Amino acid sequence: MDSRKKDKLLCSQLQVVDFLQNFLAQEGIVQGLDPLASEDTSRQKALAVKEQWKELKATYQEHVEAITGALTQALAKTEEAQSKRVQLQEALEQLQAKKQVAMERARTAQKQWQLQQEKRLQHLAEASAEVRQRQRGAQQELERLRQELGALQQQAGQKRDRLQRHQTFLRLLHILQGEPLLPGAETERPQELGIPEAKPREQNTGDAVGKDRSVPSQVSERWAGAGTGMKKAGDRPYCPPPPPTHTTFPFPRPMACSLPEGQAHVGFLRDSNMGKERRAGFQGP
Repeated sequence: MDSRKKDKLLCSQLQVVDFLQNFLAQEGIVQGLDPLASEDTSRQKALAVKEQWKELKATYQEHVEAITGALTQALAKTEEAQSKRVQLQEALEQLQAKKQVAMERARTAQKQWQLQQEKRLQHLAEASAEVRQRQRGAQQELERLRQELGALQQQAGQKRDRLQRHQTFLRLLHILQGEPLLPGAETERPQELGIPEAKPREQNTGDAVGKDRSVPSQVSERWAGAGTGMKKAGDRPYCPPPPPTHTTFPFPRPMACSLPEGQAHVGFLRDSNMGKERRAGFQGP
């Protein structure tokens, strides 16, 4: 700012010097043209120039004072602007630092969120895989249980058919031996033998067998009593014939008959002879 002030002052002085040089040059020309000019004219011109110089000096002083005041105000404003610029620069640096910290936090939060999402997706994938695996295991277990149920139902049906065949065979034995079935005997239910109850179905066994497929409870009593020496049908020991080798009973085999020597299976042979006599009697003379 001092150099600018000096430059302006020097410029004003040069303008004054230029004015004086021009004035002296004009005076020299006038004196050359009119050497007889009077001294009064010169004095008047000198006074006029002096007045003009004073005016110029006053104007210059006013301009210098105005420039000085303006420079003072400008310097004050410049210093204030400089301080504000420094403050703004510091505020800008603080904002830049805060922005950098905020961006770092945002990036960190974004990374953490991505990691959490990845972990959550991985956990969901693992849970989904576990659920699918459990579902497959449950389906396999259900299929296995269905197969086992089908096999058990098939076995139950086979056992039920076998039991019905055994009951039919026992009734036929009673009929062939001439032992009437007791009218009040109750049949054994399939639930007592551990076999599920089957749906009713039609069976054609003939008139000799009848509709009742149950085994009288007296059969087991007679078989149990045969081993204890009980006598049936005319005070003779009752001994049922041994079952066929190809037949498997769902219950224990009957106890062996305890008869004296020479009398084993007499009752059975007698019943067989009775059957022959009956058949011979039906043949006619």
